[in-house]
Amino acid sequence: MYNNPFMYNPGTSTGLLGSLKNIGLGTILSNTQKTLGIINQAIPIVYQVKPLINNMRTVFKIAGEMNKPDYKETAKEVLSEESGKPVFYI
Repeated sequence: MYNNPFMYNPGTSTGLLGSLKNIGLGTILSNTQKTLGIINQAIPIVYQVKPLINNMRTVFKIAGEMNKPDYKETAKEVLSEESGKPVFYI
């Protein structure tokens, strides 16, 4: 009557073991070689990019320090204006 796609048919569904039979030693070696080739290309890139990332962190820290107000200079300016007078802190 109707074609039921969920009906179990033991002749066509071989399961996990059936799919493992199609994988040969040549396929495994080929895929391993491709994976190792990609890894060999990626490792030098990682070593080149890592110092750039560390330097960018330092640049952001320096930029943050440059944007902070400098209280030491304002205290020196006040003291230089009143150079002849004593400064009392209460």
